[in-house]
Amino acid sequence: MDLPKASELGVLAVSAAVIILTTCCWLVSRKPSKASRKSSEDSRTFRVRNVPLHWKATDLQTFLAEHSSPTVKSIATEIHSGSNTGTVTFKDVPLPLQASHPWDIPLSLPSEDQPFRDQYLTLDDGFLGITTLYNPLPEDHKVDVIAVSGLGSHAFGSFKERGTDFMWLRDALPYDVTSKDTGRPMARMIVYGHESTVEQSKNMQNLEDMSTSFHDSLLALARAPTVRPIILVAHSLGGLIVKQALISLSKSKNEDDLTLFRAMYGIVFFGVPHDGMQIKSLIPMVGDGPNRFLVESISSINSQILSIQQREFSKALGGQGDSEIICFYETLMSPTARKDEFGEWKMIGPSELLVTKFSATHCRSWEVGPEHICAVARTHSDMVRFRRNDHEYDNVRERLKGLAQRARVRISVSNQTCTS
Repeated sequence: MDLPKASELGVLAVSAAVIILTTCCWLVSRKPSKASRKSSEDSRTFRVRNVPLHWKATDLQTFLAEHSSPTVKSIATEIHSGSNTGTVTFKDVPLPLQASHPWDIPLSLPSEDQPFRDQYLTLDDGFLGITTLYNPLPEDHKVDVIAVSGLGSHAFGSFKERGTDFMWLRDALPYDVTSKDTGRPMARMIVYGHESTVEQSKNMQNLEDMSTSFHDSLLALARAPTVRPIILVAHSLGGLIVKQALISLSKSKNEDDLTLFRAMYGIVFFGVPHDGMQIKSLIPMVGDGPNRFLVESISSINSQILSIQQREFSKALGGQGDSEIICFYETLMSPTARKDEFGEWKMIGPSELLVTKFSATHCRSWEVGPEHICAVARTHSDMVRFRRNDHEYDNVRERLKGLAQRARVRISVSNQTCTS
C-alpha cells in the first residue's frame, strides 16, 4: 500500500481544519444572540398620541401608511377630550421606533394665516400615564374601567396574551360590558402606566409618590361635564397604588377630589399583596438601588407600611353598600428572578407562590363569598393575561359585568340623594 505524500497530508490537514472551523462557526451561529432573542419577543404594540379628534381609524391608518405598514387596533378620545389616542402594530417596526424612544411625526406646519404651534403625532411603546383604549358611543357611555398594572410591568403588555397582539381590555371586555337596555357597549376602557422598573432603576419613589401621580392623571375625569361611576382593575403593586390614592381622596377637602371619590364604586384586585409578597429573588436585582425601599415596603415580612395602609383603606371606603371589592388570587407557583447565560435577569429561578391567598384576599368581612373571592389558575404575572375564549376570562368577565350594572344603580341613587 502506497503511503500518502507529504503534500497530500498537507492538503488533508488544511481540509480538516476548514471543516472544523466551518463546524465551529455553524455551532456559534446556532447559539441565540441578544439580537436574535429580541426578534423573537412578543409583537410590539405602540401608542399614538395627539391624534386629531375628527380622525377615524382609517385616517390614522392612511397617514401612518406613508411611513410603514401599520395596523390600527384602536382609536379613542382621551379623558381630557383634547385629542384621540390610537394603538397600532407594525409588520416591520419603523427605524425611529426600534430604539424604544418616542417618535414625533409632524402633522402640518403652521402658516402665516394660521400661526398655531406645530402639531405632531407621538408614537411610543412605554404607555406611561393614561391611555384610553375604547370609547362607547356618547349616549351609551355609563361607566369607566381603569386598569393599573403591577411592579416592573407595562400598562398594555401586562394585560396582553403572550406572543399575540390580543389584549382583553381592548379587544374583548368593551363588547362584553353592555347595557341591559340597548345591548350596546357602555364602558370606556382606560389603562394607566407607571415607572416601576426593578433592575437598574434610578427612581426613588415610594407608594405615596406613585399614588399621587395616579391621582393627578385622573383629575380630568372629575372636571368632565358628566362624571361616570369608576371601576378600578389593579394587578399586584397596582392595587397598592390604587389603595393609597383612595385613602388620599377620602381625606381631601378639594372639590375635584371629592367628585372623584364619590364616583369610585368597584375595585377588582388581581394578586394584590395586601399583606405583602415574596420578594427574596427581587432583592439581588435591586441591589442598593434607590428603589430598594419601595420593593422592601411590599415584603410579606413585617411590612408596617402595608399594615397601616390596610387599616386606613378599610376606613376610607365606608360601610357595606358604599363600594364593592372583588379579589382574585393566583394558584400556580411562579418562576423567580435569576440571571441567564447572558447575565440578564430573567424569571427562570425556582418557583414560589409570590402572593398567598391570605394576602391577596385581605378583604372586608361582608365580602368573603365566592362572588367576591375567586381563584385564577395562573402564575402571578399571567393571572391578568387572557386568550380569546379563555375560561379564566369568562369568570372575570361575569364579575365585571355585574359590578358595572351595580355601579350604575348605586351612583345614580347617590346622585339623586345629593340633589334632593
